[in-house]
Amino acid sequence: MKGIIIYKGKYGATREYADMLSKELNLPVFTPTITGGQLIDADYVLIGSAVYIGKLQLQSWLIRNQEWLKSKKLFFFIVCGTPAAAKEKTAKIIADNIPRSLRNNPVFFLKGRMIMRKLSWTDRLLLKLGARLARDPQEKKAMLQDFDGVEAARIQPLIQSLQTWESEKRQETLHTLY
Repeated sequence: MKGIIIYKGKYGATREYADMLSKELNLPVFTPTITGGQLIDADYVLIGSAVYIGKLQLQSWLIRNQEWLKSKKLFFFIVCGTPAAAKEKTAKIIADNIPRSLRNNPVFFLKGRMIMRKLSWTDRLLLKLGARLARDPQEKKAMLQDFDGVEAARIQPLIQSLQTWESEKRQETLHTLY
């Protein structure tokens, strides 16, 4: 089965995960300049996107290409500071960003990275303003603390899900042949 990885990030964590997945699965990596016609040969697509102020960096690309993507098996990896266990927040990110027609695919939330001194002046300002508006003191403090959660181990559930899907597809193919 043929697969590809498409990603878009802002500060490098999403690219790192895309590169890790590429190396582990031997898949080519593309930025969202790829078009629907180029997707035609892929059986499945790993789609990685950073979250910036609640919005996926790939949101508009997903909307523009959803007709091509509907016929593919998709595996989303969303890179952000929101923990996967924060189900309300992760559900909101999915609902606000992934077109309804594509939501029946697995979504994996991967811990990203935020180093204040590496952010643009505008992003630091927006983050500080957002922290001021936060009601929970611990959330406010966490918004302003550096973190680096990019780890190779975080991609393992995605890889396992993909391998399970591939195995099931092979079994289906064998059953239809015999």
